[in-house]
Amino acid sequence: MDKVSAILSECDALLEGHFKYTSGKHGKLYFEKIKVARRPDLVMELGRMTALQMDDVKDSFDVVCAPAFGAIVFGFATAHAMNKPFAFLQRDADGVMGIRSGFKGVVENARVLLVEDVVTTGGSVRESIEVLKTLNATVEMVGLLVDRTNGQLELPAPYRALLTVKAESWDPEECPMCKAGEEITRPGSSGKKN
Repeated sequence: MDKVSAILSECDALLEGHFKYTSGKHGKLYFEKIKVARRPDLVMELGRMTALQMDDVKDSFDVVCAPAFGAIVFGFATAHAMNKPFAFLQRDADGVMGIRSGFKGVVENARVLLVEDVVTTGGSVRESIEVLKTLNATVEMVGLLVDRTNGQLELPAPYRALLTVKAESWDPEECPMCKAGEEITRPGSSGKKN
């Protein structure tokens, strides 16, 4: 077991069952990554690991940015390890992603390392990139805690993941667990409307 998997397991952040993801798809694995936030030492270690993974391109970034809520702690830890400014995005009451008030000046015209926690479809990453473009910021690289697509993710910026897994997901109509009548749970929510 690699170090990232060990950290997630130690924090009870890897769940098995029938889940509805933020993307609207269903699957058997859920990463309850926010549970890692109970252990600041492990959050800082994951940030250090992300920073090390970006060491060869660290001069390509002016700022580290992350979407709320789960990725904020990992983005902050990465920014700390890289000695870079930090900013974050969040959803408004209507579920629309935007830059957090007071952070606009940090990201305007900046070269950005965008840090996200767990990615299934990349929708939130793409949405974050579009928001940053409106501020004339360029996402030079995306750092992921977990890539659930087994390296098949397609994003408008290059990315690197600390952990890559193949975790199948299905549209609700195709979900074998729904067809079997298994109860669905949604343990976390980003506030995204779907």
